[in-house]
Amino acid sequence: MVNLLPFMGHQGSPGQQGMSQIGLGMAIAASMVVLTMLQQFLFNHFSGYLERCLRKLVSSMDPYVHIRFSEDSTDSSGPKNYEAYAAIETYLSSKCSAQAPRLKANSVRDINAPVLCVDDGEGVSDEFDGVTVWWHLGKEKDQGDVYRGSRNNRYYALTFRKRNRKMVVGEYLRHVMEEGKAVAASNRQLKLYSNSSSEHGAYWDYIMDFDHPANFETLAMEKEKKEDIIDDLIRFSTGRDYYRRIGKPWKRGYLLHGPPGTGKSTMIAAMANLLSYDVYDLELTAVRSNAALKRLLNRTPCNSMLVIEDVDCSSKITNQREKYDKDDGKTVKNILEKVTLSGLLNCVDGLFSANEGGRLMVFTTNNVEALDSALLRRGRMDKHVEMTYCGFEAFRILARNYLGIEHHELFGKIEVLLNESSITPADVAESLIARRGKGEDCGEECLKKLIEALEKKGEGENGWM
Repeated sequence: MVNLLPFMGHQGSPGQQGMSQIGLGMAIAASMVVLTMLQQFLFNHFSGYLERCLRKLVSSMDPYVHIRFSEDSTDSSGPKNYEAYAAIETYLSSKCSAQAPRLKANSVRDINAPVLCVDDGEGVSDEFDGVTVWWHLGKEKDQGDVYRGSRNNRYYALTFRKRNRKMVVGEYLRHVMEEGKAVAASNRQLKLYSNSSSEHGAYWDYIMDFDHPANFETLAMEKEKKEDIIDDLIRFSTGRDYYRRIGKPWKRGYLLHGPPGTGKSTMIAAMANLLSYDVYDLELTAVRSNAALKRLLNRTPCNSMLVIEDVDCSSKITNQREKYDKDDGKTVKNILEKVTLSGLLNCVDGLFSANEGGRLMVFTTNNVEALDSALLRRGRMDKHVEMTYCGFEAFRILARNYLGIEHHELFGKIEVLLNESSITPADVAESLIARRGKGEDCGEECLKKLIEALEKKGEGENGWM
């Protein structure tokens, strides 16, 4: 029998012990590397699955459903999001005064008491068809994107029990939207917006309530011309299905051109009041890029009026191509503005313009010859309206508005002088409004003053009044 005891008690030489320790260390290190790679592999491939399972587990234990309606959004549904948000806020205004401990007040024209809305962080409950739901107004910081900085984005969160999902998502939300829009329409107050710009992007800012008294009845213009414009506007505003049937985007462009003082801004106000459209006043020089311009137009809601006044003066882009052609493409000065003519044309009549629709675009200019022909063509500026000097028919409207006079013996002389001279409706109105006293007894004095001004105009004298 072999004696194994000497071998079992043998410890080996120091060199062999060192090699054993090195081998053990390498094995441990290799094991750690393998475990790390396995852990990373499992995490990459199964973390999403585990997270979904965990969320599903938590959701199954939560008896409530949560829906959020954001005031703003970085995606293409931004305008629609805002319309839903505004409808919800209007609907909840009747609920919050009796429930929420903290409120914010908004003033509305022709209403003595302010309209109360839920303040940030507050909530109210509502009941519909025996089902109770809860609304909460929250606020979070929106990180934005490359074209916009971070902003506070408000949202309404709707909470209800799962067993009521079908009724709430279907009937209740439809009720909220219809009721909110109906209340807003009954208390419709037109608003004026203007664009602002920063290094992060461009936005629409609320300026004030649009309370201009102008209307087509008091507008100093020939009756036939006014009726043609009114008919065109009504056909457009009610033609959503028609535009869809013929395959055209539901939009229309107007160009108002004529000398200063011929009533272009007054015409814009009358158009807005006729259609009950909010006015979005676009200042091209405040827009930093084509992308910012597209974002502004995308943020313009349906059934609104986009206005670019004095387009021939607001930016060099409106006649870029003419400058290039005159120089034969050889020497063209650098134009500092980042908004290009191509970018403007795409927004007015390109693929980008084919959004939800209902947008009326109005351009004004004192010098129509200064505009690029590509901007003037039909499809971009569909209807050209020339705002002319004051004629006799326009004068009679002004006399009725300012003096309350329908007929007068001096009208014949004024008609002759108007045909012989060029005077704007604004200048005529200034003569009629600059009267002393009250009532119609001073009307003849104003008419004589107008005759004097017209005679000076006819004689070619500089200045008047």
